[in-house]
Amino acid sequence: MQLLRHGDDFLALVLTMLTGAPVLADPPGPVFAPVPDASTQAKLDLADRYLRRVELVRDSLVPPRWLREGDRVVFWAREGKDGGTWVLAHARTGELEPLVSGEALRSQLSALLGKPVTAPRFHDVALAPDEQGIVFQLDGKTFGLGLSGGKVTRLSPQDRAALTLSREHVLAPRGGALAVRKEGGFAVLGADGATVVERQGEERLDWRIPERAWSPDGRYLVVWREDTRAVHQVPVVDYATALEKVTTVPYAKVGTPLPRSELHLVDVTTGSVTRVAPVEGETYDFFAGWNPEGTEALCLHLSRDAKRLDLTAVTPGSAQRRHVLREERPETFVAGLDFAVGGFEQQVTALPSGRGYLWMSERDGWRHVYAYDRAGKLVRQVTQGAFPVHQVVSVAPTGDALYVLASADSGAPYEQLIYRGSLKGGALTRLSSGSGMHRMTPSPSGQYYVDTWSSRTQPRVRELVSVKGGRRVRLTTSDASELEALGGTKPEPLLVKAADGVTPLHGVLYKPRDFDPKKRYPVIAHIYAGPFLSVVPWSYIGNHESLTASALAQLGFVVVLLDPRGGPGRSKAFQDANHGRVGQTEIPDYVTGLEQAASTRPWMDLERVGLHGASWGGYFTLRGMLTAPDFFKAGYAVAPGALEEEAIINEPYLGLRDQNPQGYAAGDNLALAHQLKGQLKLMHGTSDVNATLSVTMRMADALIKAGKRFELLLMPGEPHSPRGAASRYSRDDVGLFFLRTLGEPR
Repeated sequence: MQLLRHGDDFLALVLTMLTGAPVLADPPGPVFAPVPDASTQAKLDLADRYLRRVELVRDSLVPPRWLREGDRVVFWAREGKDGGTWVLAHARTGELEPLVSGEALRSQLSALLGKPVTAPRFHDVALAPDEQGIVFQLDGKTFGLGLSGGKVTRLSPQDRAALTLSREHVLAPRGGALAVRKEGGFAVLGADGATVVERQGEERLDWRIPERAWSPDGRYLVVWREDTRAVHQVPVVDYATALEKVTTVPYAKVGTPLPRSELHLVDVTTGSVTRVAPVEGETYDFFAGWNPEGTEALCLHLSRDAKRLDLTAVTPGSAQRRHVLREERPETFVAGLDFAVGGFEQQVTALPSGRGYLWMSERDGWRHVYAYDRAGKLVRQVTQGAFPVHQVVSVAPTGDALYVLASADSGAPYEQLIYRGSLKGGALTRLSSGSGMHRMTPSPSGQYYVDTWSSRTQPRVRELVSVKGGRRVRLTTSDASELEALGGTKPEPLLVKAADGVTPLHGVLYKPRDFDPKKRYPVIAHIYAGPFLSVVPWSYIGNHESLTASALAQLGFVVVLLDPRGGPGRSKAFQDANHGRVGQTEIPDYVTGLEQAASTRPWMDLERVGLHGASWGGYFTLRGMLTAPDFFKAGYAVAPGALEEEAIINEPYLGLRDQNPQGYAAGDNLALAHQLKGQLKLMHGTSDVNATLSVTMRMADALIKAGKRFELLLMPGEPHSPRGAASRYSRDDVGLFFLRTLGEPR
């Protein structure tokens, strides 16, 4: 139910345990067989192709990299199936200058690798420390390419430039120091390569280097020390041999102790490591970066119940912490899991020259930008309106202009567009040329930016733009011709009312590519509904949930994705619709949404409705099967979570358990096991440490005690999301289950 934690690799073995699923008097589909017949296998293969359809799009996968000086940006440009090279764009003139021809690049790489290179695909690039070239990898080897001369060179793994590509090594922006992540510890190397300081981890007491850890001058490094000694430990059993091995992983469940994080400052000039006194109480702590001058390190502290968020600033020389400001929402919550998995990076922006901070808040009912002075006193609300601002992307080095991502188009409340505003307040000016999802990468000078965007109908493009407007220079354009030829990939938009009869909900509907409106199709509701994530796609490729929905549709189903009340990205009231009562509004929203969609689509057969989801979606699959047993006829729950699992997943949205026992009890699936009527299957990886295996084991126990038949698939050694062959096996199993329980179009 959270982001993936990495588990160990185990034997790729799959066990299917059937506990006697009920058989309908007139079974709609083929009975279970160890090997699908040729026709069914062909459908499964087609579904797999749709799930991996991103591979059919020829696109640059490399984020552009701005040089510090000269308003120049390096990017990878693909030119057809076999082309492509690295290009330097000059923002002031619009000139695009290949660093080397595509032919020469492939020729040099072929010689250096000792094998033909015909269509290289790159995923990342780094600027060399001296910014006179770039560094990239291919086939596990690292190469350098100068900004002039066109020569590609092979770099040793220990080359200082090569180290910039690894997440295990963090190069200081100035001065040449290098921070190296080690198992449980870290080391800092000076510009001469000598070790300045090194710390080893201890059992359940590890060191961690956060993002943006270096001060701008490269003198100070921020590191966390994570103490999990008091945290509950989840056992993970390795079944690969007859002699089982058990390891444990820290996992802070609801009501149990949280990890404790202590900030330390490393001074490269002296090698000292200084502890910063922590804030009081149980908190989730995040490093938010340095102010532009490097005189303060900024930290965020979210209280355990998520009703309070504090900003503190640490002076590196003295390691003294001062409290800057507090955001408090006692009647609801300030932030949740979306904050913990990356949202904190958008929470605060330090203004240059000590002018204070920009702070994100939903205090007026929408997420907006507020200006505070350095002492933490509110100056003004900077943006306002009945729409959310998602991120302050950039602030002009001079003047009062700022640039934000916002959803200010009321007709498309989830699309994220680029706007210019003023630190003095006032209306926003739209800069984005197209609809969809935009990402802005500003230049260091603040005068130009790269706009990377796509919509449901427009494949991804990258454009070089001046903040003053005018000409847009196209850097990359995705070639989606092969995907378009596949057909049946564009979703049909849905707009329905929630179960309250008032709130508009957005969704999409996927149909098979051979769709026949004269037939009646079984329907699958593909659900996630976790309160920290929206899943309805607004970009061209979409996300994992939309890819899964599109793939399932090719088996002969109409598949619906919906964002029910309780999710982020809209008003605070929209997300608070299920605050304190998770599990009570989402399924009613899905049921009424499906009924509204089918009222104008006679080819949707609501007598044959299935429900499928993973993680939070697994919880809600169980929820639907148990609270709407007459509506949903079949459900496949993958790695379901539960309300007593990880604290950060549940407590922000339900409150602390001793303060809201009725909310936890009402959302408990175990207590409703006796209400199961349809056909249910559970799947879980035995090494899952996101939604633990105990959830499925306890659910199975409750169903057995209630006398309810179900199916169970355990995947030994697999984490929260199965990998490799196990991934394909599990996806096929979902398809076979619904073919068997819901049948084919009629």
